[in-house]
Amino acid sequence: MNDLDARRINLNLLPALEALLETRSVTAAARRTHVSQSAMSHSLARLREVLGDPLLTPSGRDLVLTPRAARLAASLPGALDQLTAALSPGEPFEPATTRRTFRLATLDYFEVAVLEDLMAYLRAHAPYASVWIDRLSPATLPALLAGEVDLALVGEGLLPRLPALSRQELYRDPFAVMMRPEHPAAKKRKLSLATYLASPHVVVTVEGRADGAVDRALEAVGAKREVTLRLPHFATAPLAVLGSDALCTIASSIAERARALYGLATRTPPLELPSPAILAVWARRGADDEGARWFRSLFLEGKATSRHLRALASSPRRS
Repeated sequence: MNDLDARRINLNLLPALEALLETRSVTAAARRTHVSQSAMSHSLARLREVLGDPLLTPSGRDLVLTPRAARLAASLPGALDQLTAALSPGEPFEPATTRRTFRLATLDYFEVAVLEDLMAYLRAHAPYASVWIDRLSPATLPALLAGEVDLALVGEGLLPRLPALSRQELYRDPFAVMMRPEHPAAKKRKLSLATYLASPHVVVTVEGRADGAVDRALEAVGAKREVTLRLPHFATAPLAVLGSDALCTIASSIAERARALYGLATRTPPLELPSPAILAVWARRGADDEGARWFRSLFLEGKATSRHLRALASSPRRS
């Protein structure tokens, strides 16, 4: 139907259309929009009638988008953002009075490195705002694209590059080696490779891989370390080091917090290691959301981060 009159479409059908195109499932779309499955089936029938297109067609056990539906899926989010902006009262966002809950997806790396400074900033500038932190997971990407998550703070490679997503490198975080202050290696200002290899190691494994950047760098010089503990969380690594003679090679921001909180000793690694990039990722569809822009600025401009992270952000970018 090339002569479709948009005025024939009930605005109440637009959330259903968006959910159906994104989830490609009547059940999932009903759950997202908080209606019954029968109500969503009725909305799909009405949309098919108005648009003159089946929108979703069976393919095996799944539903796939028709070509018309695929074009709608690409353009509808931007159109809905424009419609929302046109219909909204346009009240300015005020951090001092907002009671908005901001949704952040990340690893516990940021909880250790940023949380204290973030909460202090909010206490001073946005005392009624709240933050909901989600663990980075396979659900993060669709939640970002749907506008359900305001911002993701991640390492490079943990989220794909997509046209619908914006990203900005915040800083590069070099590695440091943590150890308990009474560790024999803490008596010397410089950590040798021989001492490093002779010690047991605690490793934080984020992606479930047995090896990482440190192991690959050691392999390149024909060396290997002995790993006695693998952990899925950055926050518990300092505790493991406190109670053992193990070393932990970890992001410098984590080592700096561990030094301040637990009195751990830190040293520069005895071999060349890359400095991983730390990124902020968000959906382009929320570009006009003043509150979301303000929340992003806390990290993009370093307003709510530590002096250590601000120093990393101002350092020359090195791989």
